[in-house]
Amino acid sequence: MPEDVNRIQELLEDINKSLSYTGEDGKVIHISEAFKTLPELSAKYADLAARFEEMEKKNRERKHAGVSGLEYEKEKFSLFKAIYAIGTGDWSQAQFEADVFRQTRDLATTPDSSGGYLVPIQAIPELIEMLRAEAVVFQMGATLLDNLVGSPVEIPKQTGGATAYWVGENEPLTGSDQTLGQLQLTPKSVGALVKLSNRLLRMSSPSAEQMVRADIARVVALAIDLAALRGSGASGQPTGIANTPGINTKAFSVNSPNFDYFFDMEYELAVDNALRGKLGFVFHHCVKRSLSKLKVAQFSGDTGGEYIIRPMDAAQLQAYIGYPFAMTTQIPINLGVGANETEIYLGNWQELIVGQWAGISILPSKEAGDAFAKNQTWIRIITDVDIGLRHAESFCLGSGVKNS
Repeated sequence: MPEDVNRIQELLEDINKSLSYTGEDGKVIHISEAFKTLPELSAKYADLAARFEEMEKKNRERKHAGVSGLEYEKEKFSLFKAIYAIGTGDWSQAQFEADVFRQTRDLATTPDSSGGYLVPIQAIPELIEMLRAEAVVFQMGATLLDNLVGSPVEIPKQTGGATAYWVGENEPLTGSDQTLGQLQLTPKSVGALVKLSNRLLRMSSPSAEQMVRADIARVVALAIDLAALRGSGASGQPTGIANTPGINTKAFSVNSPNFDYFFDMEYELAVDNALRGKLGFVFHHCVKRSLSKLKVAQFSGDTGGEYIIRPMDAAQLQAYIGYPFAMTTQIPINLGVGANETEIYLGNWQELIVGQWAGISILPSKEAGDAFAKNQTWIRIITDVDIGLRHAESFCLGSGVKNS
């Protein structure tokens, strides 16, 4: 399409150039303007101009509209209507959704032959925005690569650099090469099972639909979040930060978290020349609680009970630890021998790559489990993601943090 538009534009420009001359006063006169008065040539000129304008219009629409114009008309797409239509086979009340799925299936390489549909992220654009809002790794700046195709997806990274040497006059330089590696992402499935009453689906309440979308995004986001931090790399899980070989680690043994923890972790990144980018801490809320309870007397011998930080708000705490932070209750607080320890994560979060392949699979069933007996529809929603670090040394895991 863009090639056709460019070709027609070039033809119009060639016509104007070939049918023009410069007068004695320096003014360019386009003879084509005069020829428009001739009926036959005028008709040809108008037809060519109309075709060019139509090409331009279609090109603009294709560029901005996305799938079935959903970037502009996403509020028309109803998840409830689509699910009800898939389950019943009756699309009479879901014509817009049918058009979306029809175009999507034309683009998809693996449509679900059992009645499901591969719905691209663009079809429910606010769902991925909700997911980002719920996941602390995205809040901290993790990089999302969506609409991935193929497997594995390889992302280049530099693993070694050139070396400089001092040399004497007429002595040769010692050669050194940059070394490159690959971060490989392979799809791993994460999903949710949502149970809805058929009456609710038929009513298609906008507020109820928004609630369901938010719930789907929340549970998927929490799963991705936990995998990004602590994914085992086994049993179908991605490998998270804590289990990635080569990251910096710092084990703490004092009784309660204090600000030395954060300075020591910062130092670990600094000695690896990794103290750059979107730096920040992620920890459990219990860490903030412990820091809030720190008092001057604990460090100076003062008999007073003055707290070190008051008020203990986000701005004050960030000023003390030096970087932005986010908190999540998904980080365990029962680690260690005494089952009373937690973790702190520091990293350049843009080096955390979350890859998402191009689709969310939505498949409803009225027979799964006890759905038939309870007049429900169960909706299985699955998306493929993987997680990796471009440079392991950009992250530090602080362990042995007492939950006191």
